[in-house]
Amino acid sequence: MDEPARDLPTQYLEHLRVVRNASPHTLRAVEGDLRDLARFLGERAPTVPVERVDPLLARAYVACLAGRVGARTVARRLSTLRGFYRWLNREDIRDDSPMIAIPNPRQGRPLPETVPVDLMIRLLSGPPGETAAGSRDRALLEVLYAAGLRVSELVGLDLPDLELREGWLRVEGKGRKVRQVPIHDRAIAALGRWLDRRGELLAKGKDRGALDAVFLNQRGGRLSARSVRRILDREVLRCAAGLHIHPHMIRHAFATHILEGGVDVRHVQELLGHASISTTQIYTHLSIDRLIRVYDDAHPRASAPGE
Repeated sequence: MDEPARDLPTQYLEHLRVVRNASPHTLRAVEGDLRDLARFLGERAPTVPVERVDPLLARAYVACLAGRVGARTVARRLSTLRGFYRWLNREDIRDDSPMIAIPNPRQGRPLPETVPVDLMIRLLSGPPGETAAGSRDRALLEVLYAAGLRVSELVGLDLPDLELREGWLRVEGKGRKVRQVPIHDRAIAALGRWLDRRGELLAKGKDRGALDAVFLNQRGGRLSARSVRRILDREVLRCAAGLHIHPHMIRHAFATHILEGGVDVRHVQELLGHASISTTQIYTHLSIDRLIRVYDDAHPRASAPGE
């Protein structure tokens, strides 16, 4: 007996995985977006599958979205649906798209949350810890701030990605794009201390897939993003109780602090792995106060007594 045909959203996800080489993160987001539309249809039009949505239903869905999620989420889901219906067109499953003439919502671009330099120094100046886990925690925090990594990039590091003698890391970012990121001597030293003790945790593990993972959990498996957040929460509690700092704020701090130190914004774009310079330029707004202070100190008329 022939296997039943898979539903079209599943086929589309397979297309993204195999043909477009989409990352697991992208696949989860697209699957969630299509499921959200399916849930809406289940309430409003139970007999209509997602591939048969008409423009009227599409607009009703967008109106429903706007009442329960933010503008950025609406824009992302619209992008998912546009891609899905373009694929249906290419596969000759339908010859139109219900997304025609549905614009993205207007959205202001919020400034990224960051961490002041003095607080970052306190986070990285605590006791190094006498255990293997303590060495690991210090190393991962040093690397987060030294390289401005996303937490997924940090936990995805493997031993062959480390070029510590040359002073850089090989990082696989969004869209599986690989970049080389330099790290400073303090981060290299912290990594070296952790790698000297890494075998203590590796010996506890049975996950052969974690053999090359740089950062391991207490059971010898690959450290998760959730565990990184817990480690950071503990360190924040130690030196800045009452504040909420998440790992991505350290990435923002990295970008802001090196921009303030004089690094060109295009170099920062390369270090962060941003596809577009416009994404990186948002950090320049965080540096305007420092720019004003430099201007006031440097310009002859700004520092001269008023008339």
